[in-house]
Amino acid sequence: MLERKRISLDRAFTLTCRRVKCSTKELTREDMFNIAHSFVSNYIFVKRVVERIRKSYSHRMLARAFLYLKARELGLNVDSKLKKAIRRDLRGIERVAQEVEQEEPWHALGYPKWFWDALAEVLPEEEVRNVLSAMNRRVVWLRVNTLKIDIDRALKKLEDEGVRFEVDKRIPFLVKVVKSPKPVRNISLFREGKAVIQDRASVLTVLALRPEPGMIIYDFAAAPGIKTSLIMQLTENKARVIAMDRSPRRLNNMRVLLKKYGVDIDRVELMLTDSRFIKLSRKCDAALVDAPCSSSGAIPKDPAIKLLLKSRSIPTKMSSIQSAMLVNALKFSDVVTYATCSLFPEEGEEVISKALDVGTHSLADPRIPASRGYKKYSYWNLVSRTYPHIDMCEGFFIARLERA
Repeated sequence: MLERKRISLDRAFTLTCRRVKCSTKELTREDMFNIAHSFVSNYIFVKRVVERIRKSYSHRMLARAFLYLKARELGLNVDSKLKKAIRRDLRGIERVAQEVEQEEPWHALGYPKWFWDALAEVLPEEEVRNVLSAMNRRVVWLRVNTLKIDIDRALKKLEDEGVRFEVDKRIPFLVKVVKSPKPVRNISLFREGKAVIQDRASVLTVLALRPEPGMIIYDFAAAPGIKTSLIMQLTENKARVIAMDRSPRRLNNMRVLLKKYGVDIDRVELMLTDSRFIKLSRKCDAALVDAPCSSSGAIPKDPAIKLLLKSRSIPTKMSSIQSAMLVNALKFSDVVTYATCSLFPEEGEEVISKALDVGTHSLADPRIPASRGYKKYSYWNLVSRTYPHIDMCEGFFIARLERA
């Protein structure tokens, strides 16, 4: 379903649970989702192992192979029926799995080979391994929504609900969830709009923009509105945002979300448009271009992205869209923050190279607590990247351009 419909794991799981029961006496719905998450994350590895043993196989056989290998990895007892099926259909699976791990590290980590090769062009091999390994684990961040609650009260409520967390030392309204007795989406703060699930890298993108009260800000790809809501939070609802998106449905959902988060909706104008081509009558104080991308950096949140990224042509295709959006944004603002949730330089450094060729803007240090760009590019120390194993978040590229 994931590959056929090209949808996220969350969406596929929800659709499946409408047809079949997604819980048992032993396993909650959350447990079942975590198993599905692990299966999808390891799907490319399991498929490669099975392909080395058999020419033909079913999805059921892949699921059995995954459950068997996972149980062996965790030192759990393997059900007798599963053992019998493995002996019958996939004899020698453990030996083959070890061979794949030694000979094909990209498959061992659950990624297509082109993905590994693309990163190996800009990072040492050991660093590629560290990045891809870290992306197989999700770190959940909660942003305290100070439009609805102050930070101390929010932290106290999290403690009362038994949530273990760490406050980001550089961003006091951001907390990393270490352990929660229930799904984060069921925490009262989240349900009430007093806390927002927002990755640290996404927060850093808005911090690089440096919004201030009274500013007019253009958000060139605004939906679903998480970053717009943070702009309004940081300015205490005193900025004015023109939020653009191509999808009427996403803009409608954005309006609902902004109201839930306590945003003064009268100060946010939602505009249905293609921001690559829009002509605006006035300039703004700052612009945000959080462009649509391959989402390769968001794999910790949605491992289905691994299956959807079939080839390197995808980030290359997205690059032309991103360049058009950024170059258009440069016409209307002296300050533009550009970001993509991507690990690939085609969607980061190379887009910036094209923007610099326009000649109107130059790079300025984003001044955010993040790592730097790929050293293959001369301006690597003027742009930011977040690496999952270093920055404990998704993989983003972030740059700030100011009029020369």
